[in-house]
Amino acid sequence: MKTKFKALLVAYFAAIVFIVLYLFISINNPTVSFNYLLAFSLFFIIIFIPYGFFDSVEMKRFYDAERRVPDFLRDLAEFTTFGMPIAEAIVRSSKADYGPLSGEIKRVAALISWGISVEEALFDFGKDLESENIIRAGKIIVKASESGSNISDVMTMVSDFTGQLQLMRNSRFAEMKNYTMVMMISFGVFLFVILTLDIDFLPQLGSGGFSLSGSGAPVSATSIEQVFNIGMLVQAGGTGILSGVLRDGRISSGIMLSGILLAVGLAILLMINVV
Repeated sequence: MKTKFKALLVAYFAAIVFIVLYLFISINNPTVSFNYLLAFSLFFIIIFIPYGFFDSVEMKRFYDAERRVPDFLRDLAEFTTFGMPIAEAIVRSSKADYGPLSGEIKRVAALISWGISVEEALFDFGKDLESENIIRAGKIIVKASESGSNISDVMTMVSDFTGQLQLMRNSRFAEMKNYTMVMMISFGVFLFVILTLDIDFLPQLGSGGFSLSGSGAPVSATSIEQVFNIGMLVQAGGTGILSGVLRDGRISSGIMLSGILLAVGLAILLMINVV
């Protein structure tokens, strides 16, 4: 997970550099005015998209590793069916390909080959991947080895249970994709309404605007336009974040989508020259 935070730091630094340069140019060049909406939108886009990309890459590796846990446990069950020691079963299983989980298994197998006990070799199993399910599988293997009971039956039972958990999670992800699609469609409708107001309705108000409750200075069409545009960009960011929360309970899972929707919304506003 360290790569993700390095990407966040780099993106944060790049966004600050952009804001400082933009502010410096606007101060020293009278023809360039500092646009707060444009500046802060680009600030979050620069941060969200790289961070979200690296987060999605790391989480794909995380879920791929968890998906291979039942296969690893099933292989251990087969090797120990006829009385093979668990240590030798782990060493033999390490020769198979378990995707991102292979590195953890090979490390444990190497420690066992050097004469380290199974309990000590599995002490840090899964901690590099920061997966509670993988860490739990390692602890179960240790307890089964210590108990001296039928390890094959234990491994088979845990493998089946872990596989069921994976199926439930995959089913939830599939369902959440539909909700994410609905939210993106709602954002598209909201964007269409804002564009209609910006292009057709607000220009007809002219520079005079209108008064609220018949008192005070009139509210200009430009001010109303800015409020609508800010609302649209907030909607873009919120749609992405909410999609991540719904999918797996993590805000960072929707950060990249937030950045993409922000970029799309900002690009459209720039195309119609309302930012």
